[in-house]
Amino acid sequence: MVRKSAPSKRAGKTQTFSVSVDRGTKAQLRAAAERWHGGNMSRLFTALARRLTEDAAFEHAWEWYGGPSPTEAETREIDAWIDRIEGKKKARGRAA
Repeated sequence: MVRKSAPSKRAGKTQTFSVSVDRGTKAQLRAAAERWHGGNMSRLFTALARRLTEDAAFEHAWEWYGGPSPTEAETREIDAWIDRIEGKKKARGRAA
């Protein structure tokens, strides 16, 4: 008789949910998960949610500051700067 193994427990408390996307979007998400998170879709969605939270915090701070909204070019420049910082953090972590 073959026994089924017990489902493995995930680290920390997690919840599952269902998302429906077209095939092209699913392929893009899978490719991004492979590229950045070793194929782990949960880690990809966690990173996306974190980035959305950071973007919302930036927008809130910008509104508080009272300056004009950044142009698309300025937004791209800010995003590139954040990506460079994130890359340095990852590289520093690997070298240690």
